[in-house]
Amino acid sequence: MIIEAEKIKDFSNKCFTKLGMPENEAEIITEALMEADLREIHSHGFMRLPIYVERMQKGLIETKANISYETDNGALALMDAGYSSGQVAGYLAMEKAIEKAEESGVGLVAVKNSNHFGITAFYSLMAAKKDMIGIVLSNVVPLMPAIGGAEKVIGNNPISIAAPTRTEFPIVADMAMSNTSFGKVLYAKEKREAIPEGWGVNAKGLPTTKPDEVINGGFLSSVGGPKGFGLALMIEILTGVLTGGAFSKMIPSMYDVNQKQSISHFMLAIDIKKLIPLELYYENINQLVSFIKNSKKAQGVSEIYLPGEIEFLKEKRNKEKGIHIEEDTLASLNKMAEQLGLSGLAPSEVTRL
Repeated sequence: MIIEAEKIKDFSNKCFTKLGMPENEAEIITEALMEADLREIHSHGFMRLPIYVERMQKGLIETKANISYETDNGALALMDAGYSSGQVAGYLAMEKAIEKAEESGVGLVAVKNSNHFGITAFYSLMAAKKDMIGIVLSNVVPLMPAIGGAEKVIGNNPISIAAPTRTEFPIVADMAMSNTSFGKVLYAKEKREAIPEGWGVNAKGLPTTKPDEVINGGFLSSVGGPKGFGLALMIEILTGVLTGGAFSKMIPSMYDVNQKQSISHFMLAIDIKKLIPLELYYENINQLVSFIKNSKKAQGVSEIYLPGEIEFLKEKRNKEKGIHIEEDTLASLNKMAEQLGLSGLAPSEVTRL
């Protein structure tokens, strides 16, 4: 099914403001969810709205930002998000990192006591829009075992790096340290589809194509085996350990609605013009892009894409076409709206494929 972007945007904002959230904070969360769905990263889109609302209703996520700074010196700051929305905390942290980079050349804001913040690229791209390079890391609930282990001890901790270009789109890498995100397994379950082999294993450590077996006692598989685990571990150190926040087995699932989550983030902005002239940077990156885009193609390949380019093309198309939404997601959103005393998404606002 397809729904107009503006319709679901308005719906989402109303859900958050109904809970007492300030409009500007509601708009930040909605924008992050919107970008995910427009880029067809549905695992981090509006399917997450009901769990965010439930956690807010139970007091596990603050409906008004409750942010303070334990350290704020020069190029560095340590934010205590006070269990605010992950999107709001992440947005404000990257804003501050950008401000510090404008003054010092680099700005680093580490965050603790935050929540799930959606797609990591939402924040790294904030820096790219300011002629900066953005680097964003986050820890998450443990989803992967150590190499040779049979217990979840580390998250599939995501990283995103965004670099501006003067072509149509910036270059942005956004990836978890597993072969897929946990959200994509949840999305496959919602679509009642099998998952590809290699995404995860069951409780016995055997490969599975059944989402339920990964969700209920199984594990995600780390990308590149020991390499993915090693990177996930270092991200854990740069987030939860470095901030004095929660890490590894200390972090409960966001679907455990009896505990606060306490996620940590790492937001770094690099002001390019403080290193080299901006024009030189753009000349260099445009040449690099041309080397890649104009390189010899493998048989049967008609186009070579840069990281993030396919998602940006989907976003451009879907802004006009509308957002794809699963029937189960729509039912979940309308059930949530009814509980909030709001109008749901009417059939007239949804086009069936």
